[in-house]
Amino acid sequence: MIRILDRTVGRERATPFANMAFLLTACAIFAFAFASPLRAESEVRFGASLSLTGNKATEGRLVKDGYDFYVKHINERGGIEIGGVKHKVSIVYYDDESDPKTAVLLVEKLIVEDGIKFLLGPYSSGLTFPTSSVAEKHRIPMVEANGAASTIFERGYKYIFATLNSVDQYTSNIIKMAAEAKPRAQRVALISENALFPKLGIDGAERQAKELGLDIVYKEYYPSGTKDLSSMLAAIKETKPDVLVAGGYTGDMILLARQAREMGVSVKMMAFLLGPTLPGFVKSLGGAAENLLEPIQWSSNMPWKDDVFGYTAAEFAELFERDFGYEPDYHPPQAAAALLVYQHALQKVGELDPQKVRDAIAETDIMTFYGPVRFNEKGQNIAKSMAVIQIQKGKPVVVYPATHAQGEFVYPMSVE
Repeated sequence: MIRILDRTVGRERATPFANMAFLLTACAIFAFAFASPLRAESEVRFGASLSLTGNKATEGRLVKDGYDFYVKHINERGGIEIGGVKHKVSIVYYDDESDPKTAVLLVEKLIVEDGIKFLLGPYSSGLTFPTSSVAEKHRIPMVEANGAASTIFERGYKYIFATLNSVDQYTSNIIKMAAEAKPRAQRVALISENALFPKLGIDGAERQAKELGLDIVYKEYYPSGTKDLSSMLAAIKETKPDVLVAGGYTGDMILLARQAREMGVSVKMMAFLLGPTLPGFVKSLGGAAENLLEPIQWSSNMPWKDDVFGYTAAEFAELFERDFGYEPDYHPPQAAAALLVYQHALQKVGELDPQKVRDAIAETDIMTFYGPVRFNEKGQNIAKSMAVIQIQKGKPVVVYPATHAQGEFVYPMSVE
């Protein structure tokens, strides 16, 4: 069962007969609950503040679809068995409108007013960072799938856990590919929105490039809400880079790719922290999307299979497309994996105690259709690595690492 936004309780005028019936029913329920406390609670509820509107709504809805995929499939099987009793799963959602302050208020509401004991993460590092402080304050676990900023995990918190790789791993393979290319790429330009996740990602790319002896010829941040990147692209063009790495969210990355092509910014490699695999990205750009690169958390050709549903990565992708009408990128499976983490912990504990569940989450060591999940003491998933896709003939193709490659890396890039 999925609950979205605020709920309204209807009120009816009571009659003496209705009151008596109500009392008899209440007594029966009380007696049943007293005799069997676990059986009285046949539902486990999760709560999430998500960007269903605002500038992160595109990605936020992908996350919601991933959560909803899990709910649909687990409830079709009768729910999660906790302490010998099947519990149906429901999620209370609130729309934070892509605003961190709103998200903080909504997570507080989920805990204090709705009585939620188990939190799912919002979308983006910028919202996960402050909302995880609310979870920590109330000692309520939050398993999140979309806050990759390493700073989230550097505060000594004990109640935040992430299924995805952290941002410092996003660009490492891209930079390795540049250094290993023939001829070797040497000059790197970096551009990023001045927001938590993309800024940390680009800062990481700078460190990695310098470690491998590559030259940083341009690095700048643009303000959030920027509608024209042409002046920055003109400056990049003057530096004649071999590689351009960009960090930002979907709308900005579409704008950057389009304007780079219009202005004739010619590079051998162009990579984005996110964008090319998201629904609508390639369609919006047409040939300007060809040969663009993106680090990814997941691909349907990965050799992973979960032990709850028995779905492989490929089967997840097939079932998800059947349920939601589009091919998933990595956002839905990594969101669904957050609920798989909770399921294993709840079944291990056998009760709905948030502290005991938190302790069980910390000991997670599982395989899912999203990949392996094992947390370090900071709550980061240290069990899996990332891959790189390249858009080829309008489709994302895994090109790195070689062990998972679906096709050859096109270098230098060209556009249609």
